[in-house]
Amino acid sequence: MVEPLQLQAAAWAVTTTLELALFVQLMRRKLGRTYPLFFAYLLVVILQSIAVALLYRDANLDKMTVWKMAWGTQGMAVLMRSLALVELNRKVLSRYVGIWGLASRLFLCVAAVVVGYDLALSKGQWQWLILNGVRGLELAMAAVIVTMLIFARYYRIPVSQLQRALAVGLCLYSSFYVINYSLLEKIVQEYAVLWNFLGIIAFIASLLVWISAASRYAESEETVPVPAMSPELHGKLSSELNTRLYLLNRQLIQLLRLKDRAQ
Repeated sequence: MVEPLQLQAAAWAVTTTLELALFVQLMRRKLGRTYPLFFAYLLVVILQSIAVALLYRDANLDKMTVWKMAWGTQGMAVLMRSLALVELNRKVLSRYVGIWGLASRLFLCVAAVVVGYDLALSKGQWQWLILNGVRGLELAMAAVIVTMLIFARYYRIPVSQLQRALAVGLCLYSSFYVINYSLLEKIVQEYAVLWNFLGIIAFIASLLVWISAASRYAESEETVPVPAMSPELHGKLSSELNTRLYLLNRQLIQLLRLKDRAQ
């Protein structure tokens, strides 16, 4: 019978292989320039895999030291994934200035709420500070992705196949992470290896979604024509642009301008 640690080591090997495969696809399709923050996130994840493997191979380090250093690398990966998510949302929504202005402010509010929630529940213990902080950020990212996709579908905002795949992959991992560590908090530590293994499997699924989308990527996906939105052209908007979206964007621009003047 295969031991859980052996399964986890095998899953790590598969994960690293898929990360390198995705890296090659992004380089081939020149997507590093189109999605630089997602590309940077992938590089961080690859370096994280190498660093964690080296840490666990070092017999001179005690388990607590390895755990702290591993969580340090996880914090950097979460930060880069957050930036990649902001980049993805900007790609989808930034052509509508008012909507993106509101969305960017909501992202900042969510981050502030998460930090406050984290500090309130951690009770000064840094272990819980890390766990709750990362879990809170993952929950916030999953919520932002779902909201963005629903919003785009309702207002018929063009979302390319690659953008949708990036969103699904990010949401899949973040959602599983929240469920994973919420359950781990309630059960005995002897199941920690199993939950870590399942988390790796969820990330492997995300990598497969990204690799599939990147391999079928075409530059034409990013060149969706957007009609002008000046008041004079309001009655001549193309059928590709939903009138409700135009009106919402215009109202948000006016509100944001009024707010800036008031300040």
